[in-house]
Amino acid sequence: MAQLDVITLTGVQADGTHGVLESEHHELQPFVVDTVMWVDMHDACRSDDLADTVSYSQIAERIISVIHGEHCDLIERLAQKIADSVLLSYRVRRVRVTVHKPKAPIPVPFADVSVTVTREQTEVGDATGAGLKTGAALRGNDGRDDTDGNDDSDSGDGGDGRAVAQPAVASAASIATAASAAGRSSDAAGAPRTHHAVIAMGGNLGDVASTMRSAIVAIDGFPGTQVTGISPLYRTTPWGMEPGTPDFLNAVIQLDTTLDAHTLLSSLQLVETAHGRSREVHWGSRPLDLDIIDFDARVSADPELTLPHPRAWQRAFVLAPWLDLDPDARIAGEHGDAVRDLLAKAPDRAAIEKVSDSWILSAGQAMN
Repeated sequence: MAQLDVITLTGVQADGTHGVLESEHHELQPFVVDTVMWVDMHDACRSDDLADTVSYSQIAERIISVIHGEHCDLIERLAQKIADSVLLSYRVRRVRVTVHKPKAPIPVPFADVSVTVTREQTEVGDATGAGLKTGAALRGNDGRDDTDGNDDSDSGDGGDGRAVAQPAVASAASIATAASAAGRSSDAAGAPRTHHAVIAMGGNLGDVASTMRSAIVAIDGFPGTQVTGISPLYRTTPWGMEPGTPDFLNAVIQLDTTLDAHTLLSSLQLVETAHGRSREVHWGSRPLDLDIIDFDARVSADPELTLPHPRAWQRAFVLAPWLDLDPDARIAGEHGDAVRDLLAKAPDRAAIEKVSDSWILSAGQAMN
């Protein structure tokens, strides 16, 4: 590995329920995490731009999210999950994570107990080296969902599809590889141009809320991208599907990104596939669905990516969470109108129910 610079973040503290004992499954105790990150800082040193380095705040929030998240019997496993979350930032090439458990139930006097793991990005794949292929091979078929480039499943009301087992989240290394062909969009002077996008999220297989939280972490790790808003969580009754089909969970996120629209779409599809999304059959149950609803209020009939999403104007499970994020939101184009007014007329408005305003902070609690 080439010579890299170092960012050190120590003493990140949060309470969690991790440990082998039965009491540790439900009784909170403190954990402290130290992180050393090896990063190429050459761009940041020249540009003085946060987009060219690693956000310490973002890394700290990821660490806390993992500690608050799914129970681990071993702090070795907790350290691995934290390392994986840090490596979602594609600029972090190697990370050393030390997890301290100062209140561990040890029957003798002690000052501290800790576990340290060191992990690094692979050329393609996740931090463990298991790997994920990149590019069209991951997207399935021709890399597109349907003829308009948006998902016909509409993030919540599909039909008879199939889903595969859910693997780990794709690392940002694999996502960045897929994004590199188009890279960031630039203005006439060559400076990165920042775009605003609205993404609808949904799913009805597995621990959907946890899957969506992991997806948000991955999206926030895209090159030049920052998630700026996360909506409340909604439950949507499926329609046009087999009896007994699980309800969908839905949310909307807003983000700023220097990726162009097609690169963003390809990256989102990689995250879907990493979470077990199969595109072989449309209108099916799925663990994760990510749709670009709006991109700079652009109107486009591009067959690979129609903007705005051609059915968003009549889908309450998109409109309601979007309205929560932006009371002044509008949809452009042929069916353009205020999101508030479109929601009042949406045919499925009685099929949605808000279930949590704080779901993004409620890791480990089943909501589906």
